[in-house]
Amino acid sequence: MIVNERTMTNIKIQFKENKLGVISLSIIIILIVSSVFAFLSPYDGNKIDIGSRLMPPSIEHIFGTDDMGRDYFTRALYGSRVSLTVGFASMIVSTIIGTITGTISGYLGGTVDNIIMRLIDILMCIPTFFIILILNAYLKPGIQNIIIIIGLFSWMGMARIVRAETLSLKEREFVLCAKVLGAGSGRIIFKHIIPNVIPSVIVASTINIATAILMESSLSFLGLGVRQPNSSWGSMLQNAQGYIGDAANLAIFPGILILLTVLSFNVLGDILRNAFDPKVNER
Repeated sequence: MIVNERTMTNIKIQFKENKLGVISLSIIIILIVSSVFAFLSPYDGNKIDIGSRLMPPSIEHIFGTDDMGRDYFTRALYGSRVSLTVGFASMIVSTIIGTITGTISGYLGGTVDNIIMRLIDILMCIPTFFIILILNAYLKPGIQNIIIIIGLFSWMGMARIVRAETLSLKEREFVLCAKVLGAGSGRIIFKHIIPNVIPSVIVASTINIATAILMESSLSFLGLGVRQPNSSWGSMLQNAQGYIGDAANLAIFPGILILLTVLSFNVLGDILRNAFDPKVNER
């Protein structure tokens, strides 16, 4: 398996050499921990208090309050829980589909490979976001449906990456040896091919998380994602549209959170790609 002690050492070296990577990883950890422990907030994110509406940021309300008088920081915490859950869960769905499909396509080759790759080419030519938009409009609103829809239409890039790796791996000595010893295609795929494409899968997965978060935020911004009274960063941005002039903080804070999260996952993906690069491993 490619993920070995030397690779882990390279990951540590990459983080030591890249301070932005350390900051990005710290941001991701802070967001995950804060979303998990959002219930510790002294405020109820859904409790309406008209007397406290549109209050500016203060010691009492760090992010201020929204048009319903709800504590904006608490809603941002619960919003991060929704956005991160959608990001990670849809990434898992797309990774499983993409990895299995790409491995089968690359290993079997021939007609199977041609059919799968032509299907992927067709799906990649269609504007994915509009398909997601249409399906989500007809399905019952909910996090589960958003996760499934995003996951089902985000696996094509992963499949192409895994297929390319599989085409190389299936010619390696350990795979040829397994064939000679009588191992079946299923055993070779799951015991030899997939474990060795994990590094590439990990790198692509970090990008998929960022993409899924952006998609969820876009759907919620358009009113097709998380519905009131629950919050996500996208729905918070949608609600802030009518108050840009009076309370710009309603748009600034969720916008910054989306920016930092997506940027952090992209930076993390770059670091992992460099760490898994064979040229780096040869140092």
